[in-house]
Amino acid sequence: MISMLEIFIKELLHASLVGSLGIIVIVFLQKTLFKRYTHAFCYYIWLAVVIRMIVPFKIPIYLSQEVYKFFVYFFDVKPITDNTNWLNYNMVVKSSVNVVSVNSNNTINYFEILFYLWLIVSIIFAVYYIVSYISFNKKIKNFMYDIPDNNIDGIYSNLLIEMNIRKKISLKFCRGISTPLGIGIIHFYILLPEVNYTAEEIKYILKHELMHFKRHDMIYKIILLVVTIIHWFNPLAYILCRLINNNCELSCDEAILKKSDIKERKLYALTLINSLRLNKNNAFQNNLTMGFNSKKNILRGRLENMLNLKKRKKGVTIGALAVILTISSVISVNAFAKNSSSSVDRTNTSINKTVKTNTQNNVRIVYSGKTKDMPQKYKNMFNIKDSTEDNTKSIVITGFKEYTYSNAPESAKKQYEEACKKLNIKPDPSHVIFAHEK
Repeated sequence: MISMLEIFIKELLHASLVGSLGIIVIVFLQKTLFKRYTHAFCYYIWLAVVIRMIVPFKIPIYLSQEVYKFFVYFFDVKPITDNTNWLNYNMVVKSSVNVVSVNSNNTINYFEILFYLWLIVSIIFAVYYIVSYISFNKKIKNFMYDIPDNNIDGIYSNLLIEMNIRKKISLKFCRGISTPLGIGIIHFYILLPEVNYTAEEIKYILKHELMHFKRHDMIYKIILLVVTIIHWFNPLAYILCRLINNNCELSCDEAILKKSDIKERKLYALTLINSLRLNKNNAFQNNLTMGFNSKKNILRGRLENMLNLKKRKKGVTIGALAVILTISSVISVNAFAKNSSSSVDRTNTSINKTVKTNTQNNVRIVYSGKTKDMPQKYKNMFNIKDSTEDNTKSIVITGFKEYTYSNAPESAKKQYEEACKKLNIKPDPSHVIFAHEK
């Protein structure tokens, strides 16, 4: 039996592999083709990889035949018909594909072991991030206090108006930090260290932090943490987070200096250098903070870009293509067949159906695997033909009689009810089931 846990692990590993390939491709492109594009483009193009890694499975969407025709060239389409027939016996029906899978109950399912290992470590990571953030918030709130300088409050108020920011973002001084910080998920704060900045430096520092909040960079950071929680086993997931954080700072600088001349750019660069000079080891550090300073390994790149007046491309076409590819990779469009009846129970469409042949008492199914590996008791029970052939895809099962659930024998009803219970499906009187002929 192919369990849902096995399917999940396979989909997760597939998403991690696809994401890893995406990371390698984008890193290569950013060093070559993407040099001509804005840092904002380089920052947001990562979302194509991030979304694919967060959504390891495909989300089904069901459309009519007419609408389906517009999507057939872009999505994986699986038509659904109303000829729902159910095979009821000691076999388990697998969702989404026309497969009936048989396994020995004594077989060790290593995928289930992997799932529980992944789940335990993921929970540990999630708990660690949540507890560390709550602890960080509690500690830092004991060291923050109101700004006593009216001039700083005046600069801050003017920037809120200039940048059209209406959300409440509190400005505070904070002991124990040596670099400006932006924090908060529900309540937002900008924290300034106890450093004597000039009015010009305060302006650029506050503008930088406000730009992070305006662009919702904190939400991006939370999504990245989710990626590391889900893909903790993939070292490229941590590299992805570091690269995106670097692009975040570069794109933030770019947004602030968008309409600035060379003089203003030099002042901004000097503000960053001076802030780094004053920066020491912070007493408070957390993954969910946005600082004016960044690591020294990207300082050179930030300074070069601040003084670069060359116009860059926005990358609208490539961005649109990335959106289409991302959507197509996480969505499976399913088309209802033209002969679908409105009376068909749609809850049944997520479960595999057997396809009945022209003969009343013959059922044709698709078997996953080699028929020679099928347990002998199933071969005997279902009178399977061509059982010696390897990789048989189509098997004719004979000796069954068709019933509806309402008039089926009690033994067949009970077995069908047990199968429905495992699949969280409610039996319906109109469902078709098969049982041995008496």
